[in-house]
Amino acid sequence: MDITNKMSTIYDENLTTVSSVCGSNFSTISRVESTTTQNHAILNLTLEELNQIEVQRRLPPMVYLATLILFGVPGNLTVLFVYLFKFESSTHRTFIVALAIIDLVGCVVCMPFEIIEMNFQYTFYAVGACKFFRFNNTFIALTSIFVIIGLSVDRYRRVCKPLKTQMTVFTAKIACGIAVLLAILLSWPILFLLGTRHVKLPYNVTGYDCSTDDKYRSTIYPMVHNAVLFLIFVFAIVLLMVIYILIARKIFKHIKFRSTFKASISSSISTRKTSSTKLSSQKQEAVVLVNVNNTTSPSQKVKPSNDSNMNRSKQRNETNSEDKSKKKITKIAFAICMAFILSYLPHLVITIWTAVKGGFIAKPGPVVSAVLPIVTRSIFINNIINPFIYSFLDRKFRRILLKSICKTHR
Repeated sequence: MDITNKMSTIYDENLTTVSSVCGSNFSTISRVESTTTQNHAILNLTLEELNQIEVQRRLPPMVYLATLILFGVPGNLTVLFVYLFKFESSTHRTFIVALAIIDLVGCVVCMPFEIIEMNFQYTFYAVGACKFFRFNNTFIALTSIFVIIGLSVDRYRRVCKPLKTQMTVFTAKIACGIAVLLAILLSWPILFLLGTRHVKLPYNVTGYDCSTDDKYRSTIYPMVHNAVLFLIFVFAIVLLMVIYILIARKIFKHIKFRSTFKASISSSISTRKTSSTKLSSQKQEAVVLVNVNNTTSPSQKVKPSNDSNMNRSKQRNETNSEDKSKKKITKIAFAICMAFILSYLPHLVITIWTAVKGGFIAKPGPVVSAVLPIVTRSIFINNIINPFIYSFLDRKFRRILLKSICKTHR
């Protein structure tokens, strides 16, 4: 009886062990089958599905561009309204209006295209649209460079060479026209070099990207064109730095001269006061004698001196206001230049890097797809920053803007 019970117990234990082993094998087999099914589904992803995954990854740069459009369009329209209708005609106004038009085109045309292009990152089949809008991006950037150089040269001549012939409004408009022609001349290769690039995606899928055309990827032409653009940018940076160093040097010398001049005037006035107090008792009698013997009234004698003092004070006030205006405009021009340089530099570096490598500079992924497009499109900050510069540095612009806002809310 005991032996039978022992045999039964051993049998039950063996059966439990076998069932547990089989159960574990069955669960392992089921996990393998599910993994195989998932891999099979991944391997069967279509190009459109891969594109949709990339679109979801690029939501941050699309939101970034949409935010820039939201600020850039009303900002540049405000600049155009204020400077065209509230400011007097001048070379400074001409260049500011030209920059506002360029920036507005960037906000209305270039940025929306970038959002559309990111929605079709791997399925961009419109070759003509790719060529036109990429050309437009380069054209806008180059025109900005040349207009800013014209603005800076005008500032240099007015601050450092005030007695020489200055740029007029007409010549400023001609300078803007030359900037447009130079930008077209340097941008037209984009219409040939850009097009459809075949992109090798995972799982043996081929995508279509708006970039350097496959016909020119292995040639030297894209590299030469990007090198020319890079040299233009470096030349512009060096030129602008030299211009504003010379302007700062001139302003510093002028401030130093005025402080020295004021110190000498104050010392001479104090010396005159000291000497006049010593001779006042002696001069009083002579003044009385002259006034008694003179047929002209004392008021008529004093008037010319008062008029001359008023004229001098008026001229001094006009000179001070003119100096303040020059400094203000120079600060604005310098801020515009710095904003352009800082916004354009990351874009240019990545463009050159991409051309040298002949493809993506980093493998597409969640982080790369979210961050790299924002850095690449840093140049668009230049299209929205100028209204903020005018608001902070130009008191007259700010005052007119506040008055217009108050009128609309009445």
